[in-house]
Amino acid sequence: MSLWSEFNESTIDQWKNKVLDDINNKLINEFNWETEYGNIDPFIKTTQSIFNEEKIKLSQICWRFNQTKNLNSQILSRLEDGVNSIHINSGCEVDSIFKNVMSEIIQTHIYIDNNSSNDQISSWVKWINSNHNLNGSVRMDLLDIHKSENNSNKIDNYIRIHKNITNKNFKCIYVNGLNYNGKLNTNVNDISLIAAQLNELIEIHKKNSLEIPKKVIISTLLNNSFLENISKIKVIRSIINQILNVHELNAKIIIETSINPMIILNKELDFRILSITSSIMSAIIGGTDICQLNDSMIESKEDYWKKIITNIPLILLEESCINISDDVVKGSHVIEQITSKMAEKSWALFKEIENKGGILNCFNQNDIPNLILK
Repeated sequence: MSLWSEFNESTIDQWKNKVLDDINNKLINEFNWETEYGNIDPFIKTTQSIFNEEKIKLSQICWRFNQTKNLNSQILSRLEDGVNSIHINSGCEVDSIFKNVMSEIIQTHIYIDNNSSNDQISSWVKWINSNHNLNGSVRMDLLDIHKSENNSNKIDNYIRIHKNITNKNFKCIYVNGLNYNGKLNTNVNDISLIAAQLNELIEIHKKNSLEIPKKVIISTLLNNSFLENISKIKVIRSIINQILNVHELNAKIIIETSINPMIILNKELDFRILSITSSIMSAIIGGTDICQLNDSMIESKEDYWKKIITNIPLILLEESCINISDDVVKGSHVIEQITSKMAEKSWALFKEIENKGGILNCFNQNDIPNLILK
């Protein structure tokens, strides 16, 4: 017998009447939420929802290092604080940064900067191949979509690096969704552009007979809207999975989230802490794999505050009970509505981009602003 079986189920009209009785001088439609992807009615139970068969649990707390000065000591300090994943630019000298770092038990994500020299890149490839027990990823922002320059050199370099890496633990298709934090930034735009980037990258792999890795890493930004953050992660995973199915690919989807720096820019420290906490909590509930932290979240050089930032996801993981196998928002009709409508609008925009020749062609033709501002 269910705990609630002794109670009669309330109808939607009964809930509306109860709310109107409790709150005077309000019309029922004033409780609706107007969004970029449609009207959200908190009283309606949705008939469609997007839920993954398996709840994704946060597995990596990653720190992105933007500075190269004293990098070894910085890495050791953040690992001591509790991170189990690091993000490093390939411009760093690999030989000098891993002293006393137990690299085999952490994830090391290496971003190949276009300004890195061939010697620096070769050093990183050599380090990756030196021990096949190392894990992480090699990331290249192959589609610099904000520039219309010829990408042939980047593609040649991308192919060469992928072929030289023998440690398959580091091979991935990386989609950089961190570039969309300008005036055109909305959840629907972010998701559709991420999807279009992935589709373009898969086509590049196929066109150049390049082996398609077994994992896809998506980086995206989260804002201050708790419910929308949860839905955004769910929609990204769903749409990416749909694209992989169309291409008949079997790859692990890894979603990495970080807080949009614009929402904490020039804000007080207490506001930053609350925003970071809310963002990370929504990321865990939504099913992110990697929570990325960095120095820009705080305006302090003190290690104390970096430890505080690291403690936020650690405490949420160990004490809040939200990082569990069950989907804790299943049955939340508002989140189900948001997720369903966000997915429908994002997929429609993605299809428009594809019908116009793909994301690179759209940016080269300056079609993207026209599409996403409609």
